[in-house]
Order: sequence, then C-alpha cells, then structure tokens
Amino acid sequence: MREDFKAAMRYWQAGLCLVTAVDADGAPIGLVCNSFASLSMEPPLLSWAVDHGSTSIVGWRSITSYALHIFPPLARPLDHPLARVFAQKGGDKFADLTFERNALGDPVFPSLPTRFDCLLHQRVTVGDHDLMIGRPTLILHPDNHHPSTNGQS
Repeated sequence: MREDFKAAMRYWQAGLCLVTAVDADGAPIGLVCNSFASLSMEPPLLSWAVDHGSTSIVGWRSITSYALHIFPPLARPLDHPLARVFAQKGGDKFADLTFERNALGDPVFPSLPTRFDCLLHQRVTVGDHDLMIGRPTLILHPDNHHPSTNGQS
C-alpha cells in the first residue's frame, strides 16, 4: 500500500479532484475540491475539505466512506466534463451520468484512472469547513496493474 500511495500521489498536481460518496439515505453525492492533501504515510491518510455552505453538507456529514478521483492533467482543470458537472451547486449531479459502485458502495467513474477508495477516519471542523480524513482501502493509478488493498503494499 505504501508504494502505491506514494505513486498515486504523484498524479496530484495541485489541481482539482472529484469526491463521491453516498449520504445516510443512500443517495449519491459528489463535489469538486482543490483542498486534497496527503497527511500520513503510516498509516496512509489523506484529507480534503467541504465548505459548510455546501448544498450537500448534511450528506457529507453522514458519510462513512468516499471515493476520491484525481482529474488528469489539463491546461484548465474545469475543462473535464465531470469537473463541470460536479463544480455546480445543488441539483442531482448524477442524473445524466453513468457510474459504477466500488466495494464500499460509493459512486465511481472508471474514466478517471487515479482513485482512492477510503473509509472515513475522522471528520474535524476547521473554521467554515469540515476536514474529511480518510484511510484508503483501495488505490488505483495508471502504473499499478495490481492495486493495493486493505493496508498492504
């Protein structure tokens, strides 16, 4: 897991990522964020933040897992079709999209090849955001043909 964690983090170019999950009612939720960061190698932990003003903040506060997708490098990150959909506030962002579910039940988009499937480790209120800290259960990236799972390299 350690080597895949480091390798997948190399794809993050301080741009945007897509976070998807299901809320307490089982409805898919998603957003685009730029606050993604790796926090720890042992154990592998990563974080991202959701604004308290998010139209789906109640849903984000109910999650137990999530999938974090890294967008491929683009001149303008919002040029990716999924980024444009999930950067909007409100509405059913999944209505016209085809997606799969990962082993944790979260919506995933296989067209984005770098992904962390995470269990929520901790949620911390920091100012006007909730910092979501996750522990990967599966790490996918273009260089790993045998993805790491459950804390093993």
